[in-house]
Amino acid sequence: MIITCPECDTKYRYDERRFDGRPSKQVKCTSCGFSFEAANPTIASDRSDKPERPDVREPAEDSRAAPSGWSPTVNEFDAPTPAPTTAEQPPSSGSDEAAAMPPLPTDPRYSLAVIAGDQAGSVFQIHKPRVLLGRGSAMDIQLRDSEVSRRHASIEIRDPDVTLTDLETTNGTWFKGSKIKTAMLGHQDEFTLGSTTLMLIVTPIRDAH
Repeated sequence: MIITCPECDTKYRYDERRFDGRPSKQVKCTSCGFSFEAANPTIASDRSDKPERPDVREPAEDSRAAPSGWSPTVNEFDAPTPAPTTAEQPPSSGSDEAAAMPPLPTDPRYSLAVIAGDQAGSVFQIHKPRVLLGRGSAMDIQLRDSEVSRRHASIEIRDPDVTLTDLETTNGTWFKGSKIKTAMLGHQDEFTLGSTTLMLIVTPIRDAH
């Protein structure tokens, strides 16, 4: 069966035998750390299993040692380990990927200013070369906008290039009036996620003094 983290939308393959006849089981997403309850489809519904998608992740068996006399309960936390990201999946925010990117330059300074939406007036400083934007609590820049996906877009900075990428969202990411997959941003360029419009601010520190 396929289970999906309700916080960051990461998908996993989950062996139904691990329910051990129980109606549900508590699992923990290894991408964002969110804990949620997975329902046993053989008890909750008579529907036949859907074919597995080839691009979902495969959870590893729980490797934690059980103490003597221990028996599992419904509140046991599984921690499935996702398989490596494939080309069909949106880029992850893992530490390996961040380590592969060049470090964020100390000059200029990059930030995002919210110029329209519920958080208008807010300014988010960018402190690393790749940041994720979305409604989910695990995002680097969290937007309080119901039209924004939990994991909506990413910004990558490889000085002097700044790349905005839509992470295959329902409402899309808009730049200069068009729905984009990727776009190169410059100083004071604006883009829209849901009903929130942000502006990239590039501030040369040497010129600020």
